[in-house]
Amino acid sequence: MVDALDMDRMVTDLRQLSGEDPVDVGAGEEWIASRFQTNAGNALATTWLEQRFVAMGYTPVLQEFDALGGNVLVEKVGAVHPDRRVIICGHYDAMPGGNQVAPAADDDGTGVCAVLEAARLMAPYTFENTVVFALWDEEEQGLRGSRHYALQAAVNDLDIAAVINIDMVGYDSDQDRLMRLHTRPIANSLAIKDTALAANEAYGIDMDILVVNPGATYSDHAAFWEESRGAILLIEDFEGDGNPAYHTVNDVIDVIDTSYWADVTRLGLAVTAAWAVPFEGNIGVAEAARAPAIELAVYPNPSSGPFTVKLRCAEACRVRVDVLDATGRVVARMQEGMLTAGEHAFRSDREIVAPGNYSIRCISGEAVRTTALVVLP
Repeated sequence: MVDALDMDRMVTDLRQLSGEDPVDVGAGEEWIASRFQTNAGNALATTWLEQRFVAMGYTPVLQEFDALGGNVLVEKVGAVHPDRRVIICGHYDAMPGGNQVAPAADDDGTGVCAVLEAARLMAPYTFENTVVFALWDEEEQGLRGSRHYALQAAVNDLDIAAVINIDMVGYDSDQDRLMRLHTRPIANSLAIKDTALAANEAYGIDMDILVVNPGATYSDHAAFWEESRGAILLIEDFEGDGNPAYHTVNDVIDVIDTSYWADVTRLGLAVTAAWAVPFEGNIGVAEAARAPAIELAVYPNPSSGPFTVKLRCAEACRVRVDVLDATGRVVARMQEGMLTAGEHAFRSDREIVAPGNYSIRCISGEAVRTTALVVLP
């Protein structure tokens, strides 16, 4: 997926979203001149985004939250944990306000089109967890769209495994490839950050990532921090090499460094896919629900040395236990073979992994269980 990114497709999307080229949502050619909250172009952009998702085979939902605002949401249901969500997101509303044009190519057309490209690339694949492609409205009015979603998620106790927010990722005037990753010690935000650092290296994306901790709260990831959910922000070097066209009529596609934008998009895609967990089987949710019951635990956790994986099998079955790094790659196999019903323990007799965040995954036929492991120095 990382290698298959189509920059021509992304540029075409951004030219239409920022008003350079016309769109046709059923009433002939129209231009999205502004995506500001009260501008007619905001509603036109909403419809265009819905149609882009439909063209990829998805069924988008418009989550309305006030008289003007509506989040465009798509859920790609997971095959093993359909109720566990991984969210990749950006905001489609724009500044400046009033009757002037607001192309907002960088803020946040780049993030929106990154989410669209991630949705296109992930469409043919199956994942263990549900992936949510979310495009928020009214971010510029105080994160209204993302706050509505995050609050509803908290009220309904939705399981959100990770949020990857992409906001302004196209400007790099000094071409140093420096970007910022904002995180905080809230829920599993630091583990999501570690996944981004590992993916940057593992897939040769080679961005210069400056980790900001505690991160800023000026974009949609903060709405999830407020509800104690894990989230990160991917953004250009906003403080050190900020786009001078920010929130002006000059934020047009000509200022975008497409190579930089492409690689930050690849990073966001890789982090999302790693947390969604590519699915190795070919079964549906109903079949997975009928799989034998297996309980999985690891201790001590965190660990600074050897650790033990404990299994309880409801019946005799063949079991494989793997240790996966932050990108989802298997770095060690602790067990493979038949086990009797009852409890079993497998101890790592040496420090088999370097310090960092890992997952222990147990597979038995159609049953898949995972749990987190933190290895300390």
